[in-house]
Amino acid sequence: MLKLGKILLYGLSIFHLYTGFFGNFETFFQRFVHLSFVMLLIFLLYPYNFKSKKLNGALSGLMVILSAASMGYLYVNYDYIMTERFPMVSPLLPAEMLLGTIFTLLILEATRKVAGAALSIIALLFLLYGLAGSFLPGMLSHAGYSWDSIVDLNYLGTEGAFGIPLGASATYIALFILFGSFLAKSGLGDLLMDIAMGIAGHARGGPAKVSIIGSALHGMLSGSAVANVMTVGTSTIPLMKKIGYKANFAGGVEAAASAGSQIMPPVMGIVAFIMAQYTGIPYIQIAGYALLPAVLYFWGIGVMVHLEAVKLGLTGVPKKELPDWKASIKKRWHLLMPIVILVGLLMLEYSPSYAVSYSILSILIFAAFRKETRMNWRSILEALEDGAKGMLMIGAATATAGIISGMFGLTGLGVRFTALLDELSGGHLILALLLTAVASFILGMGLPPSASYIVQVAITIPALVGMLEADSSPAVADHALLLAHMFVMYFASIAVITPPDALASFAAAAIAKTNPMTTALTATKLAFVAYVIPFMFVLNPAYLMIGSMFDKILAVITGFLGVVAFGIAFQGFLERKLSWMFRFWALAAGALMLLPDPILNIVGIAALIIFFAAAKRAKRNRMTPVTNSERENTDKVI
Repeated sequence: MLKLGKILLYGLSIFHLYTGFFGNFETFFQRFVHLSFVMLLIFLLYPYNFKSKKLNGALSGLMVILSAASMGYLYVNYDYIMTERFPMVSPLLPAEMLLGTIFTLLILEATRKVAGAALSIIALLFLLYGLAGSFLPGMLSHAGYSWDSIVDLNYLGTEGAFGIPLGASATYIALFILFGSFLAKSGLGDLLMDIAMGIAGHARGGPAKVSIIGSALHGMLSGSAVANVMTVGTSTIPLMKKIGYKANFAGGVEAAASAGSQIMPPVMGIVAFIMAQYTGIPYIQIAGYALLPAVLYFWGIGVMVHLEAVKLGLTGVPKKELPDWKASIKKRWHLLMPIVILVGLLMLEYSPSYAVSYSILSILIFAAFRKETRMNWRSILEALEDGAKGMLMIGAATATAGIISGMFGLTGLGVRFTALLDELSGGHLILALLLTAVASFILGMGLPPSASYIVQVAITIPALVGMLEADSSPAVADHALLLAHMFVMYFASIAVITPPDALASFAAAAIAKTNPMTTALTATKLAFVAYVIPFMFVLNPAYLMIGSMFDKILAVITGFLGVVAFGIAFQGFLERKLSWMFRFWALAAGALMLLPDPILNIVGIAALIIFFAAAKRAKRNRMTPVTNSERENTDKVI
């Protein structure tokens, strides 16, 4: 079984490299081949955990056989399905009904194994909803659909399980996961950590700043918050604790910084690729729009970390203990070239699949420049294996999310939810945005970011698009589709640090050996910018570099200064502990700078300048030094 699993892992990666270089197959074929590999591998590599080993082996074997049978039917009868059959019109054959039912249940089971039960349960509820619609009251009521129709939708067409979400996984996402895997094997991750340590390790509270820079750089490659925590965090969290940060703060810093990997260009997270599929906006444009918000996100964490270091009187790591980052760049600069090639090809408007495929090839070429970075056959096979393993959860989750999305479309529930959101918000954009943010947090409790986003494509995004198109500002109205999708994408992405289901925070807490929920709350406070930025760019698209040059420059200035003001207000500290009056002053200045009004922005800048002058003048009279007891109880403050 394990040998077969390895062969299939290599096969999955090679399949995607082939299609990346020579072009994708027809839509349905590309997606079902990808999903076939994914399902077989999940049941081969994730055994059951019953007490009886024989039962575990028998169940896994049965699932593999059933997966092969249900997907094999699609392969054998591909021409009939594509050319002779009419989806949702032609009656199902008995074999199609049986195998389609098995296929649908297998997807839910595969998703449960790799992504948890929540997503599978939600999908199952939507399947039942499709059957029972005529028995439900009010807005939930619909005509009801037969099981034949539901199987037809999900098994023999591209509107359900084989829909747009799986399409993103089967084209862009799989290749970018392989790209990150090959980069990791080439040793680029070590170079990036050397750079981060060399630049920030000696600064006040250095290891925390290394965590921020390292996670930002590493996030450009992985696009995964949990993967970031487990790679960068194993080095930075112990160092943060060593110089004096409390364990929960150290874990919170790493979790918050790692969450930024999902919004950090050029790779960003999985959601960005799915967004490109749904909106038709080229991926490189989405990355360009996301750049300033991502930089502001990491800047905000940096402000909080610096103020905490000053509050506690922390120092950095002695320079003699730090790696020589300039020497590391001199020795291994060539490992950065694949990223340059990737960005360059995307900017030249090559397709993401083409760009990332040739960037993977360039890794092998550039890594061969030096003996110590050269990839041998073993490391290449390991990269293929690790990359394929990284595709499994995404492939299963996107197929299940496609089932949910398909049921929304089939039953018309998405249209009714749009009307409901409009009714609940009273047509007020701010209230609609708040309700959408709440929906994102609720969905994020049980769903991965990609699935949360996909569900909202059917629920909240259409209503937001309608409201934004009616906005009085041309910049907002003209970019309504982009703004609505970006807003939801951000809130879906930061669910990984938001309690109660904060996977990145829990991973960081395990490394820091501290309470997971306390770590999650700390990460949430440190990442305060992430909860403000989506409102900022919806109300003022200049934060996405949309608008006049004056608007863009003002957005950059007010963005950076506004984040500083908010950080001071939340930490309650500058050079000394701040009174509540000064904290409110900083908060008000920050709020004025982030409102979509140039006059108020200038007033906010002036208020912050006066704040600094007044704080400096009044520090002896209105500020008190931090006592030893306050230093010891930093956990209570943060």
